[in-house]
Amino acid sequence: MDNKETQQKLLTRLIYKARETNFGRQHHFEQINCYEDFSRQVPISFYKDIAGQIGKLKKGASDILWPGRIDQFAVSAGTSGEGKHLPLSDQRLKSDRRFMRKIAVDYLQQRPNFLDIIGTHLSLPGFLEKKEHFHIGEISAFSAQHAPFWLTPLQFFNDDELVNLPFSKKIERILDKATDTDVRVMTAAPNWILTIFQRLLEQTGKESIAEIWPNLKLLICGGVKLDNYRSHILNLLGGIEVDFIETYGASEGYIAFSDNLEKRDLKLIFDNGIFYEFIPHPLADQEAMSTQEAIPLWETQTDIPYAILVTTNAGLWRYALNDVVEFRDTNPPRIEVRGRVSEMLDDYGEALYAYEAAETLHKTAEELSITIGNFTVGAQMASSRQLPRHYWFIQTSESLSKDILLRFAGKLDTALQQENRHYAIRRESETMGEPKVLTISQQQINTWLQQKDKEKAQGKLPSILRDDSDIDFFKNS
Repeated sequence: MDNKETQQKLLTRLIYKARETNFGRQHHFEQINCYEDFSRQVPISFYKDIAGQIGKLKKGASDILWPGRIDQFAVSAGTSGEGKHLPLSDQRLKSDRRFMRKIAVDYLQQRPNFLDIIGTHLSLPGFLEKKEHFHIGEISAFSAQHAPFWLTPLQFFNDDELVNLPFSKKIERILDKATDTDVRVMTAAPNWILTIFQRLLEQTGKESIAEIWPNLKLLICGGVKLDNYRSHILNLLGGIEVDFIETYGASEGYIAFSDNLEKRDLKLIFDNGIFYEFIPHPLADQEAMSTQEAIPLWETQTDIPYAILVTTNAGLWRYALNDVVEFRDTNPPRIEVRGRVSEMLDDYGEALYAYEAAETLHKTAEELSITIGNFTVGAQMASSRQLPRHYWFIQTSESLSKDILLRFAGKLDTALQQENRHYAIRRESETMGEPKVLTISQQQINTWLQQKDKEKAQGKLPSILRDDSDIDFFKNS
């Protein structure tokens, strides 16, 4: 399948479909004949640019961004700030179902023994609420409610029941019945898979999940980077061999998944209602990024960091996601998610991107034969008589002594200076102190999420902590 031809045809269909909407008339869709016209006439947009139109849609207005009325909205909370409510058209939900079918087909082609996964399927969807004129919830809840009919008999719980429960109650319901159920497939964010596994082992006194769910075959993960949790999950599984499928999706749409069980990169889906553009070497500031030149999918290159713009069949037009990806291949397109555009630690001029921090951290850990799961980092000046420094909070299944943590911090400091010149200047000029590395547990992460009202399907620990109170929480808990 040619990605240029496919994407050009898709863009033409999207523009034709929305030509009579308010947005289409405002941007003269009838005059757009090619991608160059489109990129010239339609500006790059962020949520602040469409918040007013979203408000009108929620009040019942029609034909604003997409033909007809839209009364379903996915909450895109991210890791900080106020939640964003993104439109979900019927066409978008159909595309999401097609994405799920692609996952199933690709998996069964690699593991053709369908009988292995005939058993209970356990999923952990987020919340869904009915307001006066519309429904609002996490994308996982909408996906669960629109799952294929043939999955219904296999589900651990009725999805209508789970989406209406508080998140802590969902976990409790699962734990109440989990030990008496032959779970074969589990779908959830990897942080919640780890939490359920830990709680199950604590509850039952078993040594591994293999003793509880010996026929578990497949874990479908999304929402949080799987590699931060994979080793911990494998450690708790015991002797059973389980396949992992990682999905990269958002409230804006499902974008890619791991179609090859032997690879860690993701297959980008470009024929499913989303037109893609990419901004090379994106700037963290939205105002600056909006003036950068974007390129279409067919002009991308490997090993360059890109921000993603999406134009979708839900009425998002050149809408900027907050993710940074790199292509491992361009034909067919395969990507790796590197981090977030806005996740830069620059409190003291160090200008350290989260994906740089993650890469350096994992390389340093590998040198020391330490397995790192999740992590977060924050900058803090503890008192006026101390230099500011970075505090790294790492999740690991190993017990690390103070001496090892000090050695880790020293090696990490050296590696960061080699990786990032801004950081090196601050350290060389002694305007920043040496970093500190501390360990944290999944229980601490869950407690923090609960306190922040982020204990949801999409709730996750940010790579960067912005507030002193959050840094103090992990330092002192």
